Amino acid sequence: MLLVSASARLNRLYGRVLGQLGTSLTYRQHRLLRRVSEGHTSMAELAALGNLTVPTVSESVEGLVRRGLLNRQVNPQNRRQMVLSLTAEGRKAKEAGDVALQAVNDRLLRAVADEHREVLQESLVALYDAATEAFQQPDAITPAAAGAARLAET
Repeated sequence: MLLVSASARLNRLYGRVLGQLGTSLTYRQHRLLRRVSEGHTSMAELAALGNLTVPTVSESVEGLVRRGLLNRQVNPQNRRQMVLSLTAEGRKAKEAGDVALQAVNDRLLRAVADEHREVLQESLVALYDAATEAFQQPDAITPAAAGAARLAET
């Protein structure tokens, strides 16, 4: 349960920090701006990356468009598809969020001894990859499967 608690605590901390920026963002909004800046410009692609539904992504995108942080245009190659891009303000907000979150990470990592940071980094990558794989196989981790696995361990 420590992993769940740590994840929730970090998400709340990141949300608080992002909420205090000149252009207030939620963690989800910042992550969406980052992904668009990395070239992921369709709603379906963003939904798949975030393990979200298209309507959930659409709602977040609509809010960012209304705030002038994202542009939404028809894809000239496929007129049924919308293409997203950052506005100048969206780019500034994303970059401010990147700097703020890096500062939080740097501060938190000072609590970890230098000789343990590399192992921590490798462990976090392994956990992230395992969680990504679990999302890609929705039936692999269910409450019933998790309970059966725990019983088998005892």
